[in-house]
Amino acid sequence: MKKSRISQAIAGRMAGAARSGDYLHGVEHFWLEDLTRPIEVLAASVAGIVGISADADPEVFPFDTPVLVNTDKMVAQAGTGPLAEALQDIYRQKGSLCVVVRVDAEGGAGSGDPVVGAIDSEGNYSGLQALLAAESAVGVRPTLLMLATGSVDFETHIPALEVVAGKLHAIPVFAMMEGGPSKAQAEAEKHDGAYFIYGTCYFGKNGDGEPIYRDPTATVVGHILRVDAEEGYWHSPSSRKIMGLTGMKVPVDHQIGSTTSTANILNSKQVTCIVQQKGGFYLYGNRLTGPKAMVLPHQRIRYIVGMSIQEAHQDLVDRNMTANYVESVKTRVNALLRRLVLREVISGGECWVDKEMNISLIGTNQCIWDYDLGFYDVAERCTFRQHVNNAYNEAIFA
Repeated sequence: MKKSRISQAIAGRMAGAARSGDYLHGVEHFWLEDLTRPIEVLAASVAGIVGISADADPEVFPFDTPVLVNTDKMVAQAGTGPLAEALQDIYRQKGSLCVVVRVDAEGGAGSGDPVVGAIDSEGNYSGLQALLAAESAVGVRPTLLMLATGSVDFETHIPALEVVAGKLHAIPVFAMMEGGPSKAQAEAEKHDGAYFIYGTCYFGKNGDGEPIYRDPTATVVGHILRVDAEEGYWHSPSSRKIMGLTGMKVPVDHQIGSTTSTANILNSKQVTCIVQQKGGFYLYGNRLTGPKAMVLPHQRIRYIVGMSIQEAHQDLVDRNMTANYVESVKTRVNALLRRLVLREVISGGECWVDKEMNISLIGTNQCIWDYDLGFYDVAERCTFRQHVNNAYNEAIFA
């Protein structure tokens, strides 16, 4: 098939040369473009953080500017505010890639909410909107978004976080620390496609003997990034041990096999929590909020695969829509899907071209390729059935 397409391309070039009267007596060489080069999978494990830290190094963390944090040294330069605490909590789990946007808590005259941010008439980004420009600024696109502002504003900040996450095809992660499990369940119903956590982390006492309580969001994001590094982004972070956590302000009761435990009830309403078991603290919950209640790794796979295909074909826009072009794109996507199957990221996948659909688009300069993905189920419920068999006692009298 490949030889046939190349032969067709050369024949076309030669026919064109003959028509133009371009005579050659000698050796000719055609440099043909490789349309089968592999699709590169985008980085899946990048946190996007918008936070407040009044005393961060202004040269390292200028206001409203995406900054790529990838070393402990940069974490130490983040000051002492909520942003610094969030980076510390993430790096307590494992060194990670974080795109950080530091905002001025005071804002400016007529600037609106500094966390929500805006895009001014000159195209300058601020606050959460600056994450939209992160890929252009630092070369990576954040895939897990969170806030580090010292408090959780469900009226203004969280809706803005979800909007930006939707534009980036990222997962918004946030928590409710107060109000009890019932309030958390009610709040979860208001959100769609978010990884929503209930609880408050306890990290021992400070030098004055006062307890240290923190929003669990950064700890959970760091935990997810660690599981990504150790197992792959296509694995659930649930039922994995969280590192460096002393306890929870209000423990969530969890009994194996119980349908009435608080942890199970929260999970049934798409609320994730942190539970204590086997002498440690574990993340507990797979589901994103919303009617579909998709599990976290499945949605991340959808986003990563989709964006990777999209990015890989940007340089193939505005080409002539020949049979070779259409077939090459399909072959390229199928090669990516086969690689993902072999790595056990997906259970199956195939790209195809709908003939009737594309014939109806002739003259519109459009082409459509369809593809599907198969996901491995996440073993949320493992059932064992015990049977009693007295026949084994017959061996006593054998």
